[in-house]
Amino acid sequence: MKKLINHTSLLLNWTNRLTHVVISLALISATILITAAFFHSIYLAVQTHSLIKGFLHALGILLLLWTMVELINTEIRLLQGSPVDVAVFVEVALIVVVREIIMLPVEEAHPTWINLGMWTASAALLGLTYFLVRSGQHWLPVPVNSQEKNSHADD
Repeated sequence: MKKLINHTSLLLNWTNRLTHVVISLALISATILITAAFFHSIYLAVQTHSLIKGFLHALGILLLLWTMVELINTEIRLLQGSPVDVAVFVEVALIVVVREIIMLPVEEAHPTWINLGMWTASAALLGLTYFLVRSGQHWLPVPVNSQEKNSHADD
């Protein structure tokens, strides 16, 4: 039975590493595509002389790129053995909601006051959630491993 548990554990570890490789490659690919879309959006804005609308569209794409950077940083920290920070996912959700609010003026269909209110309320609630999560992290005791890393960083 112990041998089966060891083999299962090895298989799960291998699967975990492979999954992180797939996630990392997907993040790299998405980042490259979003970066290309950003520059293409700027190019189209200049070509069509629609700078304000093009700028807002490019800003929306830039916020997606920011999301990718946050997810890549989270994956790097996870691969280095750090725990997953829940606040990062709240931050990513907040970025997506802010992006949607920024994109409302450039959409073909004009948003209703109800849609605008829902997006604004979502942003406010996510901002409050982010604040509470970050504030709550200051109340938590510092793990022993973090203290050891900080003391070695000073050497």
